[in-house]
Amino acid sequence: MCSPAFLMFMATVANLALLVLVTFSTPFIQSLYFLRTDLDGGMSFGVFGFCFDLMQVCSGKELGYVHEPEIIGHLTTVFVLYPVAAGFMVLGAITLIPLMCYPREGGFLFVLFAFLSTFAFLATAAAFAVTVYLFTVAMHRLHAEAFTASYGPSIWIALAATALSLVISLNAGCGTCLGGRFGRQPRHLAYTY
Repeated sequence: MCSPAFLMFMATVANLALLVLVTFSTPFIQSLYFLRTDLDGGMSFGVFGFCFDLMQVCSGKELGYVHEPEIIGHLTTVFVLYPVAAGFMVLGAITLIPLMCYPREGGFLFVLFAFLSTFAFLATAAAFAVTVYLFTVAMHRLHAEAFTASYGPSIWIALAATALSLVISLNAGCGTCLGGRFGRQPRHLAYTY
């Protein structure tokens, strides 16, 4: 049977992969974007900037980019929470490695992983909420100016990362996937007479 820490490790690595994909969306990976519009011959918006489809030119790779009046510039700095959440997931995965090898010896590591996964969820949820707000407002502004706009794959990847992060933090907090027994007898003492 699989160790509960191994299952959490796999979920943490999967969440890390989702957060890395969101973080390195447009302009790094141009097929991953939050919003695409036909403004200026076609534009795609990501975490670190935006790209013009027609000219194959991208903005500088920076947090807090501005494209007024469609994109609210100061809100794009909140996108820093995606790499922060990925960092918490990396630390959480590192915390789980000793727990996979020695599951009975990691009382402090269980608590540390619970805190790291909770912080990762809070960062991911805050970044996702701002992302949805920012690009929904931008979409409405673009539609008001008679341009087409649609969500891209990054917003759905961010939703999946947020949901998986919630599951991980709830499991770590409740202790169900990390060996919490809720008052039952420990496994190594069960059925010994």
